[in-house]
Amino acid sequence: MGNDFVLNEKGKLVFPDGWERSVYLVPHSDITISINGQAVMETTEANAGDEILFSSNAELVEGKVKVKISDDRLKAFVQLEPAIRVLPALDVEVTSTGVFVKAVPLEKEEFTFEKEQVTQELQRAGVVYGIDNQAIADLVKTPSIGKVLVASGKEPVPGIDESVNVLFDRESTKRPQVMADGRVDFKQKRLASVELGQVLAVKTAGKEGEPGCGVDGQPLPAPEHKKISMVAGSGVVLQQDGLTAIASQKGLPSLKVAGNTWTFQVKPVFQVNEVNLSTGNLEFNGDIRINGDVAEGMSVFAAGNIDVGGAVYGAKLTALGNVSVGKNLIGSTINAGGSSQYLQDFKSKFKTLEESLKEIITWLNALKDKCAELNKPFSAGQMIVALINKKYQDTPKLVDELNSLLKKNQTVVTAELENLIRELVIKYRRLGWLKIQDIEEVDALRQRMLTVMTSIDSTDEKQGDVLISYAVNSTIDAAGNVHVCGRGCINTVINASGNVVIDSIFRGGNINCKGVIKINEVGSEMGVKTTLKTTGDAIKIEKAHQNVILTAGARIYTVNSTEYKVFFKEDDD
Repeated sequence: MGNDFVLNEKGKLVFPDGWERSVYLVPHSDITISINGQAVMETTEANAGDEILFSSNAELVEGKVKVKISDDRLKAFVQLEPAIRVLPALDVEVTSTGVFVKAVPLEKEEFTFEKEQVTQELQRAGVVYGIDNQAIADLVKTPSIGKVLVASGKEPVPGIDESVNVLFDRESTKRPQVMADGRVDFKQKRLASVELGQVLAVKTAGKEGEPGCGVDGQPLPAPEHKKISMVAGSGVVLQQDGLTAIASQKGLPSLKVAGNTWTFQVKPVFQVNEVNLSTGNLEFNGDIRINGDVAEGMSVFAAGNIDVGGAVYGAKLTALGNVSVGKNLIGSTINAGGSSQYLQDFKSKFKTLEESLKEIITWLNALKDKCAELNKPFSAGQMIVALINKKYQDTPKLVDELNSLLKKNQTVVTAELENLIRELVIKYRRLGWLKIQDIEEVDALRQRMLTVMTSIDSTDEKQGDVLISYAVNSTIDAAGNVHVCGRGCINTVINASGNVVIDSIFRGGNINCKGVIKINEVGSEMGVKTTLKTTGDAIKIEKAHQNVILTAGARIYTVNSTEYKVFFKEDDD
């Protein structure tokens, strides 16, 4: 019966047909009840003959038009928040003590927006471009609560990146062929050498993009297209248009990419039949190829790779690149890629000097403008000397430190680096700055520093791999990987930053590396102590004899009897 009480369109309470009992009216703070014109403030009894009216006293919550512009300013959205009107409603409860008619507020959403109202809000938000009037009309006609796209900007058109077509084989240090008996056949090694005047690379110029327009009418810049700076290192020249790199000498080409700077070099290969007392110790700023043996007591030093076709007896091989030995390594030492800290010392000092020159150039430009304003003469050289004496007093000491490093002769350095240091000594210690005529000369010197630093990075990132056939009583230090592809190693120490792979036997001595150790057979039946240690990966052995000590990270394991298929890793259970 309770459901038969209703409110008509004027808010009047209509009793069920034939209702003769009284009811209790319960008011609400948002709904006013009146009986025969008198407002009811508390629960009051009423009859069907009374005129009972319900009316809302809650204020109308106005609707809102919200505008949202995307972060990239390419889109504008409108979201409608409807008006909220509170209407009276009934909650009838029948109890043993009587019938209670409670007034309850009912919220009703109303969409009463006009197209002009939406357009005005867009203007207030700064949306003036790409407005979709049809979308606005559709939204007003068929309102929705979610965001609706009402304006779209013009996206910028990306430009075309610059590109470089490299015309030589970048894999210029391919591994020699390993023969069936484990020796390395250097005759099969193919070096990507180039001839004098050969084109190494051609750059294709890029194209600027087209700007777009945001919904706020402001321009949107086109994305910066990739620009490539081609730099000619040793053995390379650039044509006047700067788009073509050409070899200025015969040798091995290389390419170092550092960000958007592409540095090309051509390194010559020095080749001898043997290294002995007749040749003397070798030092070369490039790759060294030795067809035969390296005799006892000799040393070979290369800024590139060292390839030995024969054996090495009681000698020392040091290379910033890779080292390969075709036959036996007896009582000798190999260091591959191990002089990086020495080169980094050069780079850190060059970096400090380059930053000081950059600041000096800024000062010079400002002073030049001031002199022009005051109609006074400007001398770049004198200004530089004054700035060094007053603001950059530590730079001459840095140049002395660079010169001292050069004299230590710990490794072969490039001619560019050596010549640059000599010029810096003249500039900073012999007042060579006074000969400077314009600021462009200072910037050219700074650019040479940047080129040398790029060259150091290129050299320092060489992996430093070692490939040999057989070693006895030797020491091998490698910044990269070590691969023993012949009969193996006896009483040899191997230190590597990469992996160590031995296809045959490793007996006596020890291995320390950061990568995987993979060996066919370790130790001997007599229990010769042999230690293998890795800090970064696993140890894999086909056959391990007693007294072989394995270390992987913090885990240590000693083989007490012959074991097969050993797999040892730090995180093994």
